[in-house]
Amino acid sequence: MAQLELNLDAFLDCRQSLQSQDLSLPGITTIALLSGVDGLAITFDSRSKSFTERDLELLVQSSGSARFNLHISPRADLVQTALDIPVNQVTFIGEDLFKTYGADLDSFVPQIKEAGKLVSFRAEPELSELKKAYRLHADFIELNTWSFTNAPSPPAQVEAQEQLALLARTAEKNGMGVALNGGIGYQEANPLINIDSVENLIVGRAILARAVFVGLETAIRDFKGNIL
Repeated sequence: MAQLELNLDAFLDCRQSLQSQDLSLPGITTIALLSGVDGLAITFDSRSKSFTERDLELLVQSSGSARFNLHISPRADLVQTALDIPVNQVTFIGEDLFKTYGADLDSFVPQIKEAGKLVSFRAEPELSELKKAYRLHADFIELNTWSFTNAPSPPAQVEAQEQLALLARTAEKNGMGVALNGGIGYQEANPLINIDSVENLIVGRAILARAVFVGLETAIRDFKGNIL
């Protein structure tokens, strides 16, 4: 059964949009973990003045022993941050990731793995992307689900689901864990949860949107109830 990984990016974006420090990410983390979230994820860029490395460090501390997945671009300064802070997993992200950052990834991946952290890549649901992740000895692959969640018709959605299932099975056979991320809401969760090889669903905006009306604890419990 896939686990729920709460993407905190949506909450961080909301805090920045409102220009309010009242929306405490450590507080949200505590409530989320008490409500049944299995892991946490956030994207970090050291150039942001509204979410600094110190903020990230405090957030990771507040997560305790929970799995923490740090999304970063393949930059030397961000890799160093990932090495310095006790996150469990590092997911490399970026447009045309393998093509644009191939040489950098060849250098960065061994550093992350030698530090005892899992390495993951956000990728499009294509076999060529899977092969590149495998060549780099990925522990996880994070498949983009936008083709499924934004499919223009039911047949297109079925086709996208079948493609995700095929790639998930292929990744599993090659020793990689599989996470899904990209516009996943309450209705989309059930079809995706039925893909046996999927280990993590990464969800953020859907839970935040529902939390506005029912509170974060109920929003998370409703989502968890929907996928069990």
